[in-house]
Amino acid sequence: MTLVSGLKDPWKLLFVDMDVAFMAAVAGFMLMAMGLATMFAIGGGVLVGYGLHTSRKGRPKGFARHVAYWYFPPAFSRLKRVPPMWATRTLG
Repeated sequence: MTLVSGLKDPWKLLFVDMDVAFMAAVAGFMLMAMGLATMFAIGGGVLVGYGLHTSRKGRPKGFARHVAYWYFPPAFSRLKRVPPMWATRTLG
């Protein structure tokens, strides 16, 4: 098992890609902030991480970033090269 096979490999935390580990940690901290018991918060973070990990099987690198780009509301990520809707309507 090689940890790094090239310069463009994704960062890893232990054996998990860094983006999956980060999202699982965010979910766990949010559950702890809501007042759940620590074990339930850890279990929720593990479930979120496992769900993200299994949903990425067979998909290219950066898949989660592309899903977030297209499905989050525009307040989180605006389309950079597309004019605003009012401009497209007035220009025809």
